[in-house]
Formats: sequence, C-alpha cells, structure tokens
Amino acid sequence: MIVKDYEEFCRLLDSYICKYRGKFGCVITFNGFVREYDLKDGEKISTDGMSIEKDIFKKLEPILEEAKRRFGIIDALFYHNTGFLKVGERIASIAVFAKHRGEGFKALEFIVEEMKKHH
Repeated sequence: MIVKDYEEFCRLLDSYICKYRGKFGCVITFNGFVREYDLKDGEKISTDGMSIEKDIFKKLEPILEEAKRRFGIIDALFYHNTGFLKVGERIASIAVFAKHRGEGFKALEFIVEEMKKHH
C-alpha cells in the first residue's frame, strides 16, 4: 500500500504488524532523506533540496507489485513525500514484510532502486 501521509504510514505499520503476526519473520525498513548534495557524474554538487512530482504515486504501485511477485514478500507499505523537499526532509519510508530476511532485503533494494529512477 502507498500512502501520502507519514503519520498514516506509522499507524498502518502498527496495524500491518498485527494483521500479519505469525506470517512474517521480519519487517525490513528504509527511510530516505534529502542530502545537502547530489551526485552528478561522480561529483558532489551542492543542493537546496529536490522536487518530487505528484504523479510519483502512479509509478510506485507497479514497483510494489513487481517486488511482491519477484521476491515473494508478504506485503509492503510505502510512504512518499511530494513537492519541493528541503535538505533533511524525509523523502520516503518503506516497510517490507517477508517470511525471511534474504527475500526481504532483496525486495527492499529492488523497491529503492526502482523508486530512485523516478526522482
């Protein structure tokens, strides 16, 4: 599930833990934040922030579905911020529910790498 509000993500995370209790062996999380620099051609470039388009949500759903199919995870919860994000602001939070850590880590890496293609 993809949510647009971080507080909702936190509430849903607790409810997912209850919902899937006994089915998952791990919950692997990722939190991404805006750095004070970006990398362009291997060089650090100072930045004031980054812009995330509102249509990012349409692009994220297929990524989650592919992660479920490819890695056999139980479920994933995804928060993504939009608009102009200043240095230090949260970009995204992801929680992957998996039976085993191996598939969970692979799924999380896949989700993050695919998400970054749309930034």
